[in-house]
Amino acid sequence: MSKIDILLATYNGAEYIATQVRSLQSQTFADWCLLVHDDGSTDNTLEILEQFAKNDNRIRIVNDGKRFHNCALNFMHLLGVSDAPFCIFCDQDDVWLENKLQVMYDAILSKDNTQPQAVYSNSFVYNPDVPTIGGSASLCLPTCVKDVLFMNAGIQGCALMFNAALRSICRNVPKVVAMHDHVVTLAAATFGTLTYVDRHLMLYRRHEKAVTGPTAKRLTDRIAPFFDSTKTVLDKKHYAAIQSFIETYNLLISDKDKAIFLDFLRFEKEGRIRRALHVFAKGYKLYGRSSILAFKMLVRNLV
Repeated sequence: MSKIDILLATYNGAEYIATQVRSLQSQTFADWCLLVHDDGSTDNTLEILEQFAKNDNRIRIVNDGKRFHNCALNFMHLLGVSDAPFCIFCDQDDVWLENKLQVMYDAILSKDNTQPQAVYSNSFVYNPDVPTIGGSASLCLPTCVKDVLFMNAGIQGCALMFNAALRSICRNVPKVVAMHDHVVTLAAATFGTLTYVDRHLMLYRRHEKAVTGPTAKRLTDRIAPFFDSTKTVLDKKHYAAIQSFIETYNLLISDKDKAIFLDFLRFEKEGRIRRALHVFAKGYKLYGRSSILAFKMLVRNLV
């Protein structure tokens, strides 16, 4: 058994997949297994991966015939295949710096891994069309449930390393999943410890086919769209995913965190001014600041 399972969900990734796999093979930490599940690619993604697997016995392609037509569910499926003490998601189009696994492994190994644990790092934003490398992919750096609820996302899945205890919880997949990393981030903040490793360990490639859309490099660039009153504070899918998370894990959630989730659900019944005051009163944050979230509450509908 390897110490780390790298979980790679693929779909029509032939353009970039070889570069990503080579960056995994170049890691200074070598005790890993790459678990790949393809979601029905129509390009030569699988052929490229099969060639890598022939020459590297750490690469395992999971051929179980299952198709999800959804990258989040494809990633969640891989949690059921993984059996290493630690695991990390891997997108098909990024580039990992050679010390990524070692830094993340050292960070999580220092924790109490009898309890659910997740550590996460940052990434450089990489736009090959400009071309530029710089900034930070993650500007929200949550540590608790209140920090996560209004992110409209989780921490980048490929930035998260988590242990078997947290993986075991997340294998019970909620009925509504916005994204795989959203589930794991919420679970880490709710049931365990979520720790930020202040290092940039990856090139987060942005391109027109990327599932998650464009990424601004600076906080100021991300604040500007807050003035768009046609948007909502939370998109419907992420709000529904949080509701589904609460329903799925209700029996496991502590009384303290249940109170937070119940309080969060009260926002929907409040007007804009009351919601903004609610943010300050209960200490909810976005980008580390209650003021940013409160402003967003004032100019937008909730959902």
